Amino acid sequence: MFKITEDCVENKKFVEYFSSDAKKGTEEFEKLIKQFEAGPQYKFRMRDVDEVVYFMGYSDDNTKKSGFDPFDMYGEYYGCFDIQYLNDKGEYERL
Repeated sequence: MFKITEDCVENKKFVEYFSSDAKKGTEEFEKLIKQFEAGPQYKFRMRDVDEVVYFMGYSDDNTKKSGFDPFDMYGEYYGCFDIQYLNDKGEYERL
């Protein structure tokens, strides 16, 4: 699961949740949100080919297994080229 918290192009803050495991509006989706908010979260950003940051948010995974979900489910639609996660050194690192 992940949430987008900022549209950097439009300079808007919001919270929109996404999951490939349950459909929005279902009881299962609401349970996933509660689990997500209670667990560890990893900050990410998605950029276009010119390295302009389009979106920022948080994911429950920052590995290749499902760390690409924000990019695959949201970023590609908007023309994002990569996804980067904030590492322990406070630097963004491309996944």
